[in-house]
Formats: sequence, structure tokens, C-alpha cells
Amino acid sequence: MEPVKRSLPPIPRLPRLSRQLPRPLVAAGVGTALLGVTLGVTLWPDQGPGPTVQTVVAGEQDALRAADALRAAAALRTEERTSRDRPASPAPTAPPTVASVTPTPTLDPVPDVVRKMWVETEVNVRSGPSASTDRIGSLKALARVGVTGETKSGWTQVVTDGRAGWVRSTYLSKTKPTPKPKSAAKGVSNASCSKSTSIEAHLSSNARAVYRAVCAAYGSSVSSFGGYRPGDDGDHGSGRAVDIMVSGDPGWTIARYVQAHARELGVTYVIYQQQIWLAGNPTSQWKGMEDRGSRTANHFDHVHVSVS
Repeated sequence: MEPVKRSLPPIPRLPRLSRQLPRPLVAAGVGTALLGVTLGVTLWPDQGPGPTVQTVVAGEQDALRAADALRAAAALRTEERTSRDRPASPAPTAPPTVASVTPTPTLDPVPDVVRKMWVETEVNVRSGPSASTDRIGSLKALARVGVTGETKSGWTQVVTDGRAGWVRSTYLSKTKPTPKPKSAAKGVSNASCSKSTSIEAHLSSNARAVYRAVCAAYGSSVSSFGGYRPGDDGDHGSGRAVDIMVSGDPGWTIARYVQAHARELGVTYVIYQQQIWLAGNPTSQWKGMEDRGSRTANHFDHVHVSVS
């Protein structure tokens, strides 16, 4: 028996996707397939009135986010490889420490000496041009000392023992002075005095001895003598002081004469040119006094002698 042949309907041919999909969409579809992400696809046929939309896969936004994550991961791996291959930066070095140095105090420079002068009598050297400044030394009589040429208020700046000081200008001389006999060699005279005789009656015995001794030894240098002062609450009020009116170098000659005979005459202290000497101290130990405001009050025109 012959088999019955049945004719089957023809199988319709499907259009090729490569011809129906635009190239960019095909590439996107491939990349998306690799990621395993579903994607909606729009197909544009070669012929026909318009595009035919077929939903192949869904989740386009998820695919885009996954692609961004893939690119970020690739970039991170590239950066890690670059960081491993890059040589390590040297550690920063600390700046060198500089040891602090304490500045050494600078001393005042010693002025230049312009010439030398002679010292007429033993004199104190002061730190400044005033009897009230500190005593920093002394100069012997007939010694030579360097001077800077600077003078101020009757004082001359000198350089001695490697430092600058000040000496009264009246004690310095450009020429070598003639040695003077020591005051003590004159001795003490008790002869009456022809100058200022009215003061003697009011003087104590020791004050009278000073008055007569100075008058006998140096009367020619003295213009007058002073003594008792009624109402004075000091030595003048009690008759235990004598003022010998003299100035300049002659005054220092008389002052040193009284110092030399201080024990014999009962002297307690001597004042001259704003300086005071107390009995019992070395004859060179004079101390500056405060400024009393006038030449007479500062004893620049007389030697004051007080006695016990």
C-alpha cells in the first residue's frame, strides 16, 4: 500500500537579526549579554513603514549601572597596579636643628687717648663727670695719665687700667708740676691769727686750734674764716666747726693738711667740693654728697672742718 503523502505548509523564513538591528544596538546587546543583564531591544526592519518594537529583554537602567560599575572596577585595578609599580617616595627629613647661642654682652669700647697729662696731686677717678658718681680708682701725685680730649662741667675724661673714668680738670696739668712739700711737714701752730678774729671767742678749744693752725700754715690762701652761727642746730651752732673760705687747688691743700693732723686737732670730718671725709678712714677715701643746690651749700668755695 502506498503511503499517503501529505504536504506540509512551508516554514516561514525569519528575518536575520543582523539586518534588522542597527549596529550600535547590536554591540550593546553583545556587551550586555556578557554581563548577563536583560535589556529591552527596539528592532528597525529594512523595509516597512516604521520600526517594529519587540521586547527581547528588560532592565536597561540596570545594565547601564552595571556597565558604570565595571568601568570603575577596571579603573581601580589599573590604579592599584600603577601604585605598586611606582617607586616609594623618600620619607621627609626634619630640618637641621640650630643650637641657640646666647649673645655675649658687649662692653663699651675704651675711648682713644689723644695725649697724656700730669697729675698734680692724689685724686679719685670717678665713673662719670660728677663727685656723686662711683669711685672706680685713684691717681697718684706726679703720675701721667692718658686723656681722651673730652671734658664736661670741669671734669676731664681719662683712661686708666684699661677703662675710661673722669677726674677734676684742676688736678691735671700739661706740664710736670713742681713737687709740693707735704702738708704734715708744716706742723701745728697755736699762734694767734689776724684774720676774722671775732670768731675765736665763740669757738670750742678744738675748733680754735684748727682756726689758728690753718691760719699760720696757709693764711695767705684764705680770704676769711667762719665759725659760730647763732641758732644753727649743727656744729656751727655749738662752736665746733670752722669754715675756711678758699677754692680750687689751695682748698684741697688745706683739706689734706687738716686730714694729716686730724687726731692732733680733734677733727671728726672734713667737707670740700661736695665730698666728705670721715676721721679714721684713709686720707684718699672721700665720698660724694647729694647736691644741695648752690656753690656755697656744696662747699665749692670753702673747706668745712668739724671737731669733737
